[in-house]
Amino acid sequence: METFYDRLDELYAAGDLAAIEVFILEAVADSPEDSPGRAGLLNELAGFYKGVSRYAESEDAFSGALSMFEAAGMGATAEYATVLLNLAGLYRIMGNADKAVELFIGAKGKLEDAGGRDSYAYVSVLNNLALAYQDRREFSEAMEYAENALALLRDGFGGEHEIAASLNNLSAIRLSLDELEAADVLISEALSIYDSMAEPDVHHAAALTTKAVVQCRSGDHRGALDGFRKALELTRRFFGENIEYAICRRNIADVFEIIGDLPSAAAELADAVRILTGILGGQHQSVINARGKLEQLEKRIG
Repeated sequence: METFYDRLDELYAAGDLAAIEVFILEAVADSPEDSPGRAGLLNELAGFYKGVSRYAESEDAFSGALSMFEAAGMGATAEYATVLLNLAGLYRIMGNADKAVELFIGAKGKLEDAGGRDSYAYVSVLNNLALAYQDRREFSEAMEYAENALALLRDGFGGEHEIAASLNNLSAIRLSLDELEAADVLISEALSIYDSMAEPDVHHAAALTTKAVVQCRSGDHRGALDGFRKALELTRRFFGENIEYAICRRNIADVFEIIGDLPSAAAELADAVRILTGILGGQHQSVINARGKLEQLEKRIG
């Protein structure tokens, strides 16, 4: 399995999405049916599908992994809890924050029962609970979980990558509370960590996006554009034109509108609408809202 993950890391670093999918699918096919090993591979496949916004396939793969662990009598293990955590993260991305919180709390309990309070998975549960509570606009709960996660990481239960991601998480919560100065301190520390890394990190784009939002709200619109564009480039490299890529295009459109460049705003938003429609379908509320905004821009342009 070590060779598998080494090769998978190489493919992710190269940004070859088609090769990643084929590689994982072949590994799944070659593994014994209904085995814990196959369940672990399905978890990797589901994570890939989640990253490229193929949500139905991701949900199927996560559910298959959970079923295999249950059949193997591993329903109370840290491995099972990790997949449950990942499935909860998928539901959060899909907009079902209530279901996400339910599963995150379930994963947290299973990890605690398995003695996994000092694991990376446990810290991930705390960080993801913070994100889910933020989605529900329950900011005191979100802050509590995010601060606990960061404290564990600073105590040695994670590395630089995890600390940077947790700092970004806390910064986003401060942003939601409109505490721009506190948010900027946190995200600046996160970006200093990412900038010092030898290889690009998959979560760097999220931190660049948070910083760009801070800059935009602080009036540094050119800085925000630069940050969003860097985030866009990294997102495409790791995941292609996924949902985060589309959201970043929409953010760029918003900045162009603020500075009065309506043609550029419309061009960016049109591309965001194209990507969102392909992922979510034409009748999804996010697509309808974006399309309506685009029509308004085009009318203003004349």
